[in-house]
Formats: sequence, C-alpha cells, structure tokens
Amino acid sequence: MMKRGRVMAFDTMASLGMVPFGSFVAGAWASKIGAPDTILLGGLFCIFGTFTFMRKLPVLRKLVRPIYESEGLIPEVAS
Repeated sequence: MMKRGRVMAFDTMASLGMVPFGSFVAGAWASKIGAPDTILLGGLFCIFGTFTFMRKLPVLRKLVRPIYESEGLIPEVAS
C-alpha cells in the first residue's frame, strides 16, 4: 500500500506532461484544417479511444482480478 503516492505522482506526471504535446498537435492541426474541425477530430479520437478501451476491459479484468484478490483488495462479498 505504500506505492499509492508513487502511482499518483506518475499519473500526474504523465497527464500533465502530455499537455504541451497535445497543445502543439492541436495547434498544428488547427493551422491546417481549422479550429472547428480540430475540435471535431479530437472528439472523434476520444470516442475511438473509449470504444477501444471498452472492448479490452473484460480481458483486463480477468488479468487484474487475481492480483487484487491475492493482495486482499477485493472483499469476498459474493461468497
């Protein structure tokens, strides 16, 4: 349980560290195709990413659940 701070620090670093890159890409797209189409394209990428993650979620659950059970993170409510 002592790794929570490290995980949160990595998540923050990864999220905030990508903001300048995303702004650069959005600016480049906006100069080529215009701001409204850039927003539309960004939204379409988000929707595509959501559906991709949703499709892979059952496989991820099967892989992660035994680890959570061995660490005692999931109470046995069903039994």
